[in-house]
Amino acid sequence: MKRQFLGLLARIYVLQFAVEVPATVAMLAEMLMEYGFQVDIGTVRPLLRALQMEGYMESVLRDGIGRVYLITERGREELRSSRSHVDDLYRRLHSRSDPSEASHS
Repeated sequence: MKRQFLGLLARIYVLQFAVEVPATVAMLAEMLMEYGFQVDIGTVRPLLRALQMEGYMESVLRDGIGRVYLITERGREELRSSRSHVDDLYRRLHSRSDPSEASHS
């Protein structure tokens, strides 16, 4: 379960990073590591391949850089939806209507 959740979270991060800047696999792996994910290029490639197969990202060759990954319009829609779900979860986790708090009053 934890692994699946981290995989979903990594997808959201990668889509967000792709909005900010076209990135290589190495750049995306480095960005994920900065956020505490234990990944390397070998674990990021399958994630990128899955995102491409789902139509959320595309890759292009750039002179002097190599292959970079870009978010598609479909990926932007998925990111908006994912952000909405994350925002809802955050609100629920931080709401004052925690039943355990009410029983102490």
